[in-house]
Amino acid sequence: MQIRKARTFDVKKIKSLADTLVVGPNDSNKISGFYNYSLNELQYLNRIFSYFSYVAETKEELEGFCIAYDTDFLQDLMKRDDRLKGDSISKYLIELNKPIVYIDQLAVREPSTTIGSLAAFYLRENLKDDAKKSGIISILCAVPHKPWKNILSVRFCKKSNFEFQQEIDSNGVTLGIYKLNL
Repeated sequence: MQIRKARTFDVKKIKSLADTLVVGPNDSNKISGFYNYSLNELQYLNRIFSYFSYVAETKEELEGFCIAYDTDFLQDLMKRDDRLKGDSISKYLIELNKPIVYIDQLAVREPSTTIGSLAAFYLRENLKDDAKKSGIISILCAVPHKPWKNILSVRFCKKSNFEFQQEIDSNGVTLGIYKLNL
């Protein structure tokens, strides 16, 4: 498996994988995914230029991706993406005023398999290594808690030593904020 920086030609595959993981109000039986959080190709294109965005791939296909960014990148992104301007998570991250990286989306094609677990592990480790090199002090992520709980992401956070910080309401969804100190 190869982990590398995300590139423009990855956008269609990233979006395709992410679209399979969107969870709606009628999907309460699912244990992982992005709750009512779907991005278009332009939004992915704008995000992959972050230094902290990666793909995991095998010779056969895209196994996963991680879209993450620091607060400087987020401020620039907010100028191009109206969806982020009133977003409570974006506001929270900016107000922290600390050198952090935020994981917007981390996804793997087959989450409950060995290859999926390896992809998630390697994506996280690349992110941690690059964050440390960049002087980042912590990595944060937001995981849906209500009305639907992303059980696999909560497990991943706990297993990866992320600590629960607080819950934030965002557009009718309660998100748990998790932090990993580097």
